[in-house]
Amino acid sequence: MKPIIAALSALVLAGCSVFGGKAAEEPAFSVELSEPPFEIRAYGTVVVARTVARGPYREAVGTGFGRLFDYISGANTGAREIAMTAPVLTDADPSKIAMTAPVLTGEEADGTAVMFVLPEEFELATAPLPTDPAVSLAEIPARRVAVATFSGRLGEDGIDEARGALIAWLAARGEPTDGDWQAAGYNPPWTIPALRRNEVMITLPR
Repeated sequence: MKPIIAALSALVLAGCSVFGGKAAEEPAFSVELSEPPFEIRAYGTVVVARTVARGPYREAVGTGFGRLFDYISGANTGAREIAMTAPVLTDADPSKIAMTAPVLTGEEADGTAVMFVLPEEFELATAPLPTDPAVSLAEIPARRVAVATFSGRLGEDGIDEARGALIAWLAARGEPTDGDWQAAGYNPPWTIPALRRNEVMITLPR
């Protein structure tokens, strides 16, 4: 129940509604190529709070979301409240996420990583440290990503379908398709599925 309450509270703070509503802050990016539903984007360095949870995908995401919501709600040094941003990133293979910190261990590779991108005012050295040892801070370096946007529920079937379509699009363009990848969700759980914005992101060479 706690992860559900956390999700509702966080996304109310983000100003979202059943129809999508006002968007939360998102990391800045530039679009290099747009062929809807696909794009190639360039992102700058971002700082994330992350945790790795075990279990089936939806259960692991709920557990991870709850931990991270606690972190931005004050479970950090200074008991500071941090604004919710979008998207929430997930990765079913944490060992492949390109990060400068922390050092990933074999144990972490056995779960699903869940990540909140912190507001751009924070750097790795200035962000409040988590008080929960299961939560850590990391930097995702500046990167190029290929993105497939899709609606509906952010479940394993939708992710797999969108990732397959993105890989096929990249292959047709002669782009590499074996970079690390994440799924991204932008909306609260009560948003009408047809109006939800979800994405799969594959990292490309710079």
